[in-house]
Formats: sequence, C-alpha cells, structure tokens
Amino acid sequence: MQETLTKLALDSLNEKFNLKHKDSILAFYKLRNGKAAWGNINNRVTLLNIIKESVLEGLTPSDYNVKQIEKVVTDSGADEKVNIISDLFLTDMYLEYAYHLGNGKISPKSLYNDWELTPNLFSYNEQLNISLNENNINQSLDQIKPKEALYKLLKKQLIIAKESIFKDSLKTKIEHGDKIRPNKSDKRVISIRKRLNELGFLNDSLVNKSELLDTLLQESIESFQKHKQLKTDAIIGKGTVNALNKSYKDEYYSILANLERFRWFPRNKGKEYIIVNVADYNLTYVSPKDTTIHKVIVGRTDRKTPIFSSQINYLEFNPKWFIPPTIKNEDIIPAARKNSEYISNKNITVYNEKGNKVHPDSVNWNSAIVSNYRYVQSSGSSNALGRVKIIFPNKFSVYLHDTPSKSLFKKNYRARSSGCVRVENPFDLSAKLLREKEKYSRALIDTVIKKRHTLRVHLDKKVMAHFLYWTVIFNDNEQPIYINDVYNLDNQLAMKLLAN
Repeated sequence: MQETLTKLALDSLNEKFNLKHKDSILAFYKLRNGKAAWGNINNRVTLLNIIKESVLEGLTPSDYNVKQIEKVVTDSGADEKVNIISDLFLTDMYLEYAYHLGNGKISPKSLYNDWELTPNLFSYNEQLNISLNENNINQSLDQIKPKEALYKLLKKQLIIAKESIFKDSLKTKIEHGDKIRPNKSDKRVISIRKRLNELGFLNDSLVNKSELLDTLLQESIESFQKHKQLKTDAIIGKGTVNALNKSYKDEYYSILANLERFRWFPRNKGKEYIIVNVADYNLTYVSPKDTTIHKVIVGRTDRKTPIFSSQINYLEFNPKWFIPPTIKNEDIIPAARKNSEYISNKNITVYNEKGNKVHPDSVNWNSAIVSNYRYVQSSGSSNALGRVKIIFPNKFSVYLHDTPSKSLFKKNYRARSSGCVRVENPFDLSAKLLREKEKYSRALIDTVIKKRHTLRVHLDKKVMAHFLYWTVIFNDNEQPIYINDVYNLDNQLAMKLLAN
C-alpha cells in the first residue's frame, strides 16, 4: 500500500486539495509501514469535533477544511483510491492543527524583526500514530497545547469577550484633541465623565453637567491611568484617550493575540528561570525554592525591548559601559555637541579608531569622525548600568542591569530605556542567582560593590532568561486586566489571525 500512497494518492490529493505537509505525511506513513491510519470512524469523528471547536483556542475551523473533513467522515468510501486520499487528507489536517497549537498559526518572524523565539519541538508523527492506535486523538493534541493557567483563563475569557462585542455601540467615545490639564475646562470632559462611569472608575452626579477637570475627576483619571499602566498625571492626552476608547472588540483582539503568543512562547522554561513581561514592566524570578517579582524599566516605543530566550552566563559587578552604536549616535554625540563638558561629566572615555584615548576637548564634535570613535563609561555610581549587569548571549546586545535612576521605578509607565531592562533591587536578584556560591551571599555582594572594582562571576547552574510579551493578566478573582499594549501589537496580530 505504501507505493500506492506515495505515488497515486499524493498526486490525486494535490489535484483536489492544497497539500500542506507532504514531507511530514510521507514520514508518517513510513512510520506506519504504509498502513492506512483513519479506518476507525470514531477517530475521524473526534478530529472533526476538535476542528469545529478550534474557535475555543482562538483559531479558525475553516483553516483546517472543516467542511471537507465532515464530508470525509460521513463518506463510506467504497473506492480504494477515495479511501487513501481521505486518509492522507485527514493526516494533513491533523498535522496542520497540531503545528498551530504547538507554535502558532503565524510565525513571529514574519511580523517582527526583534522577536527571536526558538520553535517548540514535538514528535507530531509519533504522537499521532500512538493516539490513532489508542483512539485518543484529544489527548495527543492536549499534550501540544500550552499548559499555563493563564492560557486556560484566556480561553475562558475569549468566549466572554467575543459575546461582548455587540455592546460597543453603547460605549461613549472620546474625541482626540489638545491635552486637557487639571483644573481646565473642555467640552470633551462631559464625555470623559460618562466613559469613566461606564468603566466603573467614577460615580459622579455631575456626569452630564461639568466641563471642568476638577479634583474628583483628576483622582478618577489617575486611578484609571494607574490601572492601565499609563503615565499617572491626571492629564488627558492621546494615550489616555486611546485607553478610554478601548472597545470590547479591542479586548477580544487582545485575547486572540495573547493566545497566539502563548503558542509561540517556550513550553520548557527550565527549572530555574527569569521571565520579563515587557508589557507589564515586571520581572518574575522562579526557582524550586521561591518566586520573587521585581519592577523593571523596558525599552521605549522607538527602542523596543526584543522578545527572545537565552541562558544566563554571568553577572558583572561595578561594570563598565561599552556604549552601543545607537545610543552613541543618537544620545551621546548630540549631547556632547550641545555641551562640551558632557563627556567628562559622565565619566566617559573616548577612544579613536586606533584604540588610543582622545581628550574630549580636542575633538571637533561636529565632524563625522566622532561616529567612528568608541565610548566607554567608567564604573561607579553615575554609570548608566548601575553596579551590576546580568549577561546572556543574544544578537540584540540586551541584558538586565541596575540603574542610578531609582526614582523611575515609582513611575507607572516604565517604557523608558534604550532597549535593555533595568531591574529594581538587582542585588537581591543577584544573590538568588548566586546563592549556590557560598562566597556570594547578599552581604558579600554588598562588599564587592563597595570595593568598586569590576568583578565577573559565572553561574554554575542553568538559569534561563525569557523576554516575553502579554497584555492580558488576571487578578485573584480570575477577572481580566487589560494592561497598556505599550508597543501596540495586539490589534495587528489579531487581524492577521482572523484574515488568514
């Protein structure tokens, strides 16, 4: 039968359908020594029902030829050629759905040049073969799906969010315009009051009367801004208006986008690992012993923190800062052109193309040659990296580090870096990463810092660092919190999922 499958059936199937996984199909039937796979009608019916319910995963049944599967399931298929074609077709559709569950429907590389996620690996053919023999197709696919509790909560919320879209017509919309500042009047304030009432952030009897951004309304705006992780200043600008105007459809799109991202994200995060949720400005350290959370500062919207995973190699205390090209050309050199003392004040040493030190006063900062120079900031209290950096290999030259600007962690909106991630209480995190090394207790780390000399300490264990991005989290009551989509990625991804 194998010869028939490879020559006759595949050619016939290609005439009728767009075969998506020819090589995998051939490997699958080689694994089965050419034997047909879908003779049991219960397996065919199970696959049909699974595909119909793919909407519950945020996927689209029509992507898996659900109508044709339904026809194949009910077709008696007396003709051998028809039976073979149907068998191959069902295998192809199973694999298509399994691949989407395993690594997403859309490749992140097709959307972003700063996302570098390694595909999840599954033994798709082996799992399918076993599940067919044991009549448990559902179980084989459940093994591929993300298993995080958050993924399950997102699926649950997907149904609610989709059913709520019809209520968008009842929402008050806010027009864009000039910023509305505290204690100033604007005609749009009446609509803003209505919208905040709808969202539960304001209970204001003057909702239809006052155009003044008064104290009560300021408090409500600040509460809303804090909830959405926006800049908390009671000023109603573009970002706040966008957040106020977020519709039920936008929330549905956010759920779809986050479900897809979970399918992209690594299944095996390691026994000990760090997760940076860029959108939530939080770092979570997880080990068999404990879990801790640190506030972080991530890349600005024009210098986004990339999404990737890597293994932590070492920590460096009292580091020097070898200033990268983007910051050198866009920040350091322009600052030096405005103020000739900037370089010295920041303890930056300049090296020419031959590697020789160049005195800042001898440099013509308006010349093009300064872009070829190398800039290194000495270690110390004013160093932009603070007193420790945590290093792991990646093509983006991104790492975790301390910062002298501690006050920024008090801000609600923390997309303020040039791409690297600044960590609050980094020495506590450092002590946990190094706690198997008796020499590097928290007290001894403090001593190292005070000595002010640069020291590199390698890890003796495997700790992964995962930079991820999700914009829907849940409170203790399993209610969704739609945080600020700081890089505006949700709608674009959701629309692509629905369009394909």
